[in-house]
Amino acid sequence: MNFQQPAGEPMKMPESFNQGVQNASESFNQMQTNVSQSLDDFSKQVDTNATASSQFLQSNTIVAKFAFLILVLIGFLLLMNLGIYLIGYFTSPSKNPYLIKGMAEGNSGQVISQDPKDTSSVPIFRSNNETTGAEFTWSCWLFINDLGNDGKKYQHIFNKGDGNFSSVDNLTNVNNAPGVYLSPMANSLHIIVDTVDVNDKNTVIDISNIPIKKWFHMALRLKNNIVDVYINGTISNRLILQNVIKQNYNNVYVSQNGGFNGKLSNLRYYSYALNVFEINSVVYSGPNLTISDSVLKQKNYSYLSNIWYSR
Repeated sequence: MNFQQPAGEPMKMPESFNQGVQNASESFNQMQTNVSQSLDDFSKQVDTNATASSQFLQSNTIVAKFAFLILVLIGFLLLMNLGIYLIGYFTSPSKNPYLIKGMAEGNSGQVISQDPKDTSSVPIFRSNNETTGAEFTWSCWLFINDLGNDGKKYQHIFNKGDGNFSSVDNLTNVNNAPGVYLSPMANSLHIIVDTVDVNDKNTVIDISNIPIKKWFHMALRLKNNIVDVYINGTISNRLILQNVIKQNYNNVYVSQNGGFNGKLSNLRYYSYALNVFEINSVVYSGPNLTISDSVLKQKNYSYLSNIWYSR
């Protein structure tokens, strides 16, 4: 069948279609008008705020300047505190200092000053955890050549306290906080940790069977009232104190009264109790065999053979 439209008659659109197109056009025009109105309102509000701010600055110049000065002052104080903190951080002494960094002969006596007025002093800080009691760690490497031939006197390795030694047994009479000695003619360490009770007898730790003619590491660790001694990263003995440990501000003495026959390396103090992983990390790093700067400053080069000067 052929449904051709008669020639000369225009095609008529339905009334509903025309009405839909007209409604869509009106809706679009209304949306455009609303958007324009919103933009105009926003612009007017911005202009109003800017005008108000300008008026405030112009009509309240004293208040505005005062507020500006306060902001500048606050910024200056913040920067000043930051600068003071950074200066203190980079210039203050370490809380975990090396008292001897490098290797020193066991018979080369040294005194490490604790006087803050002394430019060569190495200050030792107190525990950083006073809420649970005192704590610290002493760490060093030792090499014992032989045990000596005096069956009565201890050989001094180091102590923090005083330099007054007994003529009988070579132990310090007053302060050992701590004191580390080599026992007479025995491969054992004799360690004294004084307490506030002068009559306290529970202050000694003995570590037997230490290596001879080999480097070994010793760590003396205090936490609250428990003293642990580690040899090569393994706990060797423990002492539970009955009284509060006695601390002092006296000097640190190393290898006094002839010291011991051997060598010492990297004597270091930590202001907190090292854990077992930190102690083993020090052990794995090994001794520092570089001659200590403190030994070089003494200009006592005892490691040079005198044969070269007697020929």
